[in-house]
Amino acid sequence: MTASVQIYRGQQPTEEQREEIREAAKKTPVYDEDAPELSVEQLQRYRKAAINKKEKAAVTLELSRENMVKAHSFGEEYRTVLSRLLELAMNDSDLVKKAQL
Repeated sequence: MTASVQIYRGQQPTEEQREEIREAAKKTPVYDEDAPELSVEQLQRYRKAAINKKEKAAVTLELSRENMVKAHSFGEEYRTVLSRLLELAMNDSDLVKKAQL
């Protein structure tokens, strides 16, 4: 059985998840047609893609007091939530068009 849990930047896995990770690390991978073993070249490409994905720029934005109150309601990781919201909005052409009006 395969389980998937998304962990966001700044979020720490639970102790149960950490234990599952430690146990999984001890196991030998099982390759099949759906999950073949990757060549060294493929692994290098994935590594480069992961490194490039981490490249981010810091920006300063002015938000209304009302939106800052909403942002702070997301909790300690509100900056991460705002970043994800902006990423989603920037990739939604309808929202981009509305913002340009």
